[in-house]
Amino acid sequence: MKQEKVQLTPEEELQVLIDKAKKKHGRVYKTIIADEVIIWRMLKRNEYKEIMNILIQKEEPVLDENGQPVLDEFGQPMIQYIDDEEATYDLRQEEIARAVILYPAGIVEQMAAVADIISTECMIKSGFGERPITEQC
Repeated sequence: MKQEKVQLTPEEELQVLIDKAKKKHGRVYKTIIADEVIIWRMLKRNEYKEIMNILIQKEEPVLDENGQPVLDEFGQPMIQYIDDEEATYDLRQEEIARAVILYPAGIVEQMAAVADIISTECMIKSGFGERPITEQC
């Protein structure tokens, strides 16, 4: 007896993916951005710690009290390295989104808002953005 291969609809294929992800990761979430369904999981503690260690620095000239560049002994402007908070924040958002998005692959690069939205949602669902419920016992 020959078995026929069952053709799944895109919705059924997505549900199979979600079911597998739940078995592997526990909690799985679906977010829809501009009609694009994005499936993602919570961020793990070790991933969070690794991503929070990302730091981007930029070079800036050292300035004197008059706003003029300070020169070194060779007459070259002295450079200082300072944290680039905006670039660091953006890169951390992208890395969080890349770490947790299960479907579709490559969506962080394809849609500009995905990293911001998914990283924010992920931080909330992972417990970083919610106020804990504390009750007196």
